Amino acid sequence: LDSSSSSSGAVSICCSSPERFLSVKKPQPGTIKCDRSRNSTAKIFIAESKPIKGTASRYTGDEPTEIAKKIDSKIAADLKESVKDKAENLMIVDLLRNDLGRICEVGSVHVPKLMHIETYATVHQMVSTVRGTLDGEKNNAIDVIEACFPGGSMTGAPKQRTMEILEEIEQGVSRGPYSGCLGYISLNGCMDMNIIIRSAILTPMHDDKNTASRWKASVGCGGAITALSVSEDEYQEMLLKSRAVCGTICEWVERVSGGDEGNGRRLDEETNEIIS
Repeated sequence: LDSSSSSSGAVSICCSSPERFLSVKKPQPGTIKCDRSRNSTAKIFIAESKPIKGTASRYTGDEPTEIAKKIDSKIAADLKESVKDKAENLMIVDLLRNDLGRICEVGSVHVPKLMHIETYATVHQMVSTVRGTLDGEKNNAIDVIEACFPGGSMTGAPKQRTMEILEEIEQGVSRGPYSGCLGYISLNGCMDMNIIIRSAILTPMHDDKNTASRWKASVGCGGAITALSVSEDEYQEMLLKSRAVCGTICEWVERVSGGDEGNGRRLDEETNEIIS
C-alpha cells in the first residue's frame, strides 16, 4: 500500500455495508389491497429504506460464555435506551418518511420497525425500517433514487442545509464512492441499493511496466453530530466502524506479500492506522 504515486482511473469497491439505502420489490401476495380499477397488482411495488443510526461495540472479553452473553446483551439494551442515538435515529426516520412520501402513494408510508437493535459480528446497530407503496405505472426505481438521494443517514436534516454545511467544512473535496450507494436495478422494476459504508476503495498504482504492483486503499468513515454528542465518544465510534475493514486490509496485505515478516503490516487499534 502506498499513496505517493498517481493511479489510473480503475477502482475496486470492496463493500461490506450492512445498511440498506433503498429497495424496490414486488409485494407479497395478499399484502396490498388492489384498487378495483386495476386488473392486477403487477405494477405495485414496495419501496423500503433501513437507516442505521446508533452503533455500539460488541463485548469481546474472556469471561465464561454465559457471563459474556449477559454483558453483550446489556450493551445492546443500553444502545436501545440511548437518548442521543434514539434522537439521531428518529431524525433520520422523519427525513426518510418525507423523502419516500414524495414518490410513494399518499398515506402509504409507514414505519413497521422503529429503533430496532440488529446484532452483527462486531457491533450492535440501531436500525429502523421505513416503507411505502409505489405505483409502478407512475414511478420507477430511478424516480425513487432521485427523490431520496443522497441518503439521509449520511446527510442529516434538514438535508439541503446540511449538505451545504458539509460542502463548506470539507472544502469541496470529493468523498468518492463513500457515503453514496451501490446495488442493482433489475429489468423487472425491482432494485436494492446500500449506503457505501464499511468499505475499502482500492486503486491500482502502476509501475514502469504498467503493472499494478501496489494499491492505494481508502476507507471512509464518520458519525452523526447532535447537541448531545461528546467529541471523544464520536471519535471512538468512528474508529469502531472502520476497524473491521482496516483489519481486513491488513490481512490482505499479509497474504499478497507472502506473509514475509519484513513486509507485514499491522493495525494500530487506537488510531486504525496501518503501520509497518
